[in-house]
Amino acid sequence: MKKEEFKKIIERSRQEVLILKKEVEKIVEDVKNRGDDAITDYLSTVFGQKIEPSQLIVSEDELKEDYMSLSQELKKSLKYMLKNVTKFHKRQAPKEFQIQVDRGVFAGMYFVPVNSAGLYVPSGKGSFPSVAVMLLVPAKVAGVKRIALATPPIDKDMHIDKATAAVAYMMGLKEVYAVGGAHAIAAFAYGTDTIKKTDIVAGPGGPYTFLAKMLTCDSIKFDLPAGPSEGMILSDGNADPEIVAWNLINEAEHGPDSAGVLLTTSEEFAKKVSYYADSIINQLPEPRRSFMLENTKKYSAIIIFDNLDDAVKFIAEYAPEHLSIESSRAEEIFNKYKYSFKAGTITLNTPFSAGNYGIGPNSTLPTMGFAKSYSGLTVYNFLTSITTEKINYEGWLRMKEHVLRLAGYEGFPAHLGAMAISEKRWKKA
Repeated sequence: MKKEEFKKIIERSRQEVLILKKEVEKIVEDVKNRGDDAITDYLSTVFGQKIEPSQLIVSEDELKEDYMSLSQELKKSLKYMLKNVTKFHKRQAPKEFQIQVDRGVFAGMYFVPVNSAGLYVPSGKGSFPSVAVMLLVPAKVAGVKRIALATPPIDKDMHIDKATAAVAYMMGLKEVYAVGGAHAIAAFAYGTDTIKKTDIVAGPGGPYTFLAKMLTCDSIKFDLPAGPSEGMILSDGNADPEIVAWNLINEAEHGPDSAGVLLTTSEEFAKKVSYYADSIINQLPEPRRSFMLENTKKYSAIIIFDNLDDAVKFIAEYAPEHLSIESSRAEEIFNKYKYSFKAGTITLNTPFSAGNYGIGPNSTLPTMGFAKSYSGLTVYNFLTSITTEKINYEGWLRMKEHVLRLAGYEGFPAHLGAMAISEKRWKKA
């Protein structure tokens, strides 16, 4: 593969996304300046009829009605997913602590939830109640008091996806809005008359959502850069090529800007996977088939390496959202390279879809190489940590000369004076 091709695969849809930056900036500024009117004007244009701000609110009755309309089978699966995801995220919850770092010198840390969270569930290329589960669970486990959820309306009557509404109802959510994309992110970031500002916005989405989160970071904390989906598979060829082909397409079928990349050390295996992948793509219904045909020309690829070491170096540079190790030696390969990998999540001989729908870890993950510096969504995203500091007289005696010396060197007389006069705290006693 030529250097230019490698670069295109590694950058994937980054340039395609950035082209939209000015357009998204206009949307964000419009919502910031005009609030509800910016949102309803846009929706009125989309649906060809006047949309009022009151229609942005999804009532509790609507949530209940949608929940009741679901089949018992689908409810059962959503409840199963909720159980697994909740169990995993409860294990994440950090514990407060206090230690004595020196005699008479004490330091601690404890955690408090953010006051409010704005969660975004996309709906542009499908319906994703699983995303609602992945967002609501960590926010609930963290103890966030006010949780608001936004998801695009699916028709002119401003209905939202029924299964997403059902998840909100099952989780006891009181605040749900029929608003999508950059408009929803901007509303959470700056607030409108109908949608109050939140402390954090979380959730995946397409290019518009991705850019809106980046552009509103002056006003709101965001979870992580989660844009177009991507899946990467590492295999030494000791795996079933048909199984691997299906997993390769798993994440890539999300959209034309998604990616599925196979790294292998076996040319024969690569050819077999390619054969099965072509066959599978031709079987896919629209629009998934068209999505795959487009992204295979741009960001999806099968790359053959001389050895696993070189393949792992490529993974560290690419930093995929999802990484799967497919091999009879998967555990061995993982243990050898686990600290060299950079990825949002790693599966071992396991379909990406099993993780998407409820193994436990979150499927809201960093994309476009941001797994080098960001982690997937966790309970921690919805918490702030506060540290505590305390010294007693013994601690003051042990620290005194060091604080006075350092404060003097840095030119802070009040720092120095505050430490020096503190002896009176204990001398009075």
